[in-house]
Amino acid sequence: MRLNHSGLARISDISRDASLAILRLLSRSCGNGVDGLAGCKTRRNIFSHVFWGAARLGLVNAPDRSTAAAFPRYLTGEVVADSVALQWPGLFARRWRLPRVVDRFLVPATPEPHISCNLRGMAEFRERDVGGAWITRQIRAGDLFVTRSRTPYEVHFQSPPGEELDNLSIHIAVDPFLAALEMRYPGSADRVEVADFFGRDEILWPICLTCAELLAAGVPGKSPRVAALTQLFAAHLVEKYTEAAAQMQAHSGGLPIRQLRKVQDYVAENLAEEISIERLAELVELSSSHFSHVFKETTGMAPLQFVTRERITRAQQMIRETSRSLIEIGLEIGYTSPSHFAQVFRRVVGVTPTEFRKAL
Repeated sequence: MRLNHSGLARISDISRDASLAILRLLSRSCGNGVDGLAGCKTRRNIFSHVFWGAARLGLVNAPDRSTAAAFPRYLTGEVVADSVALQWPGLFARRWRLPRVVDRFLVPATPEPHISCNLRGMAEFRERDVGGAWITRQIRAGDLFVTRSRTPYEVHFQSPPGEELDNLSIHIAVDPFLAALEMRYPGSADRVEVADFFGRDEILWPICLTCAELLAAGVPGKSPRVAALTQLFAAHLVEKYTEAAAQMQAHSGGLPIRQLRKVQDYVAENLAEEISIERLAELVELSSSHFSHVFKETTGMAPLQFVTRERITRAQQMIRETSRSLIEIGLEIGYTSPSHFAQVFRRVVGVTPTEFRKAL
């Protein structure tokens, strides 16, 4: 068990059973249960580490809804920079360093739109609506989540050793976001929803990097750059990630965000199976030819190119993280022929799977 500078065990390294045992022991020694524990001055520091760490491990319930200001209380990891300290108006930006393994915990809904930007590292990430089916994703640097969920959701993730996630979490305050909505949808802003999104956004990504740089530089909230950044975030989300915007995109030839996510989720869950354009088109109720056209217009890739990329990305992850044979890995992602797997892998990555493994 690693110890921090104050000699207290880091909660991310304490098992769920050990955390509960410590809580019970300290409660008995102070009396009056958890309330008494919190008020016991000699043990308050230990309580702070264990109790809030236990909350992040799912031992203490997070609320269904919270606010951007209170959001860090319910998440795990170390906050290394926070725009609250710089008094940024209209924007809550936090730089997080996350542990390698995060057990299942509840992420509360917030009224503010949320952007989660993965700056470095990789992980197998699972999320679900409470009580629903898990959706598994492979997160890499440059991947983004966008949401304004009205309900809480559960998450779990695990990174390879040395690939812990370095994350930028951004919430846009309600007032500037509503102002951007009203400019785009006069008189109907209150009826517009934000569409959930996971993937890559070549415009939003550099905006997030700029935000991270301003945060690292300690730029104060009174700087005009902070106000401009807030407006840019709000305008981009309104133009690209609102339901009305998604419907307009569909009419102009693109694939609505919800339909794109449906395809992405299906591919991620069925890499070992045969995936046809016909099946993907059926998911979004389009003809095969029309689906192929709008998918490429939206993503820049043909549907089967996307499937191949996802398969090879998963193969790279398994080669890094496991000692499984290349034949097993190929079968896991849908390649029954080892030679065909090696050929496709080399075309995408530039080296064969064997060469890739030897270079690790």
